Amino acid sequence: MIIGLLVLGLPLLAWWVGGRRVWSRLRPGAEHDPWREAVRAHGLTGAEAALLARGVPRGRRFDDPRLRRAAVDWAQLLLEQGARRPRTRRGRVLVALGCLWAAGVLGFLLVRVLMGHPEDVNWVSVAVFSLLAVYVVRRRRGLRRTVALNQ
Repeated sequence: MIIGLLVLGLPLLAWWVGGRRVWSRLRPGAEHDPWREAVRAHGLTGAEAALLARGVPRGRRFDDPRLRRAAVDWAQLLLEQGARRPRTRRGRVLVALGCLWAAGVLGFLLVRVLMGHPEDVNWVSVAVFSLLAVYVVRRRRGLRRTVALNQ
């Protein structure tokens, strides 16, 4: 009886699950990929796309007019993505709580150092967050420089 259930039941179950509408809505490659769309829109080769990916965040000027247009489009898209504000109330509350937390951590750091107890501060975390802040500022500056140099 179990063998009969496996021989007949499994193929019927597979046929029934495969016929559901949910499978027809799934389309491979349908997800939004801005990088792929930018490369296709400007007709870039693989080498040009790699050159663009390396040069745009660094604020490089390109000589080829096609690469210049692509660099400006890509840099503006990255700047827009970085400047997006949370649209929901929950997102705004989370951003506000994050800012409040960061201010508290900086306040604690300042108080501990001024009171003469720098050993209470986790200096590895300070270094990591400082490097992250420098990276974000340099990247945004490089993207703005790319737009200014290639327009």
